[in-house]
Amino acid sequence: MNTDVRFDGLDDFRRGMDKTGKAMPGRIYKAMVQACSLVETRAKTHHLAGATLKARTHYLQRSVKSRVTQLGNKISGRVGSPVVYAAIHEYGGIIRPKNAKYLVFQIDSKWIRTKKVTMPKREWLSKSLYDVKPQIERVFGRHIEIAIG
Repeated sequence: MNTDVRFDGLDDFRRGMDKTGKAMPGRIYKAMVQACSLVETRAKTHHLAGATLKARTHYLQRSVKSRVTQLGNKISGRVGSPVVYAAIHEYGGIIRPKNAKYLVFQIDSKWIRTKKVTMPKREWLSKSLYDVKPQIERVFGRHIEIAIG
C-alpha cells in the first residue's frame, strides 16, 4: 500500500514566508526606533520635567537621547544620558570625595561639608520605560503584523 500526500498552495506559502523573512528585520528596526523614542519622550516630558526629578538647569533632561543600531541580525535600542550624574539619580548610591577629605557644596545659602552623601534612587529612566510599555507592545505588534502581511 502506497500513500501519496500533496499539499496545495505550498509554493505560495514558501513565497509568503520568504517575503515575511525579508520584511521582518526592517519592521523590527522601525519598531525599535519608535519604542526608544517613546521612552525618551516620556523621560524628558514627565520624569525629568518634575514628576520624579526637579530640573534646575534642564541639562540632564536635554541630554537624554536614543539610538538604534543593527549589527547583522541583532537590533539594539538604547536610551540614556552621558551626563555623569544620570546614573546616581536612576540607581541611587553614595558619593564620596575623590581628591579631598570632604565634599563641599552649597544648598540655598548654606555651605555643607561632609565625607559622603547618600543619594536616594529616583528612577527616571526605568519608570519611563514602564510607563510606555503598553504602547511599545502595540508598536511591535503592529510592525510584525505588517511584516506577516
